[in-house]
Amino acid sequence: MSSLTTFCPACGRDLNSFADSDSGCPQCAPPAVPTVIVPSAPPWGIVAAILTWLASVGLTLIMPLIAIGVYVIGFDRAALESLSVKQFTLGTGLTFITGTLIAHLLILALCWAVVTGLGKRSFFSALNWGWHPRSLWSHVMPFGLAIVMLGMSAVLEQVLPHGETDMDQLLRLGLPMRIGIAVLAVATAPIVEEIIYRGVLFSALERAAGQGASVVIVALLFGAVHVPQYWNSLAAIVAVMLLSLALTLLRARTGKLLPCVATHLIFNGIQAVVIIYQAPKPPMAEPVKVGTHAVLHLLGYS
Repeated sequence: MSSLTTFCPACGRDLNSFADSDSGCPQCAPPAVPTVIVPSAPPWGIVAAILTWLASVGLTLIMPLIAIGVYVIGFDRAALESLSVKQFTLGTGLTFITGTLIAHLLILALCWAVVTGLGKRSFFSALNWGWHPRSLWSHVMPFGLAIVMLGMSAVLEQVLPHGETDMDQLLRLGLPMRIGIAVLAVATAPIVEEIIYRGVLFSALERAAGQGASVVIVALLFGAVHVPQYWNSLAAIVAVMLLSLALTLLRARTGKLLPCVATHLIFNGIQAVVIIYQAPKPPMAEPVKVGTHAVLHLLGYS
């Protein structure tokens, strides 16, 4: 007796020729739909997000200090006297930048571990990395927003108190310091900050507290870590707060992280060019004196 022959109604193939004919024709089966992680339901929770943020702050505080300690003990013991009275030399300043860069790399590694579940998920998919579906709008908007925020910063310097900040004093250490700060502000700061604040933290807060509350909380946290850096300038603090709010609203509006990174990168990039090519100031007669907020100077949050 011959076996019963069954044919696929779509392509006419003999289903008995396939090993698993019960599941239908493999040639005509629809492709599997990939799992999509939406930004409002990240696989990490609010506790993991907050701990990741706290760890990022801790690393940016500790690693530069460790780097300076190694530099002073191993290469320049004379700099220890300057540090004891809260002064940076060019050597300790550049070492601080190196320590901050190391901290950024460690933060990225930590974020990868949290976001991917140690490699179980796609890093970029989980963060919803990408452009807004309106491709033209999403590509032009970051540049326009960055220009607007830079213009607002310039206006605020004219209408609000704007004294010399500790960061301004560090820039006076010379061109190597200006280049180091500029590189840090462009190469790692936008990526690290956006992944932490608008990626890991915002996604978890949005799920736990709603979009409105998450916008306010993330914007305030981002702005707050910059306050010590610009303590003597109300104009700079307000400008950073407004930038923080704009970036967080952009994340909420588009649901994507890449527009935030691009806007932040353009904003920092233009400032970096200005920092490098600004007219040189008179050389300092002695090492730069920094205030009580020196620990947070070069966090990379610029």
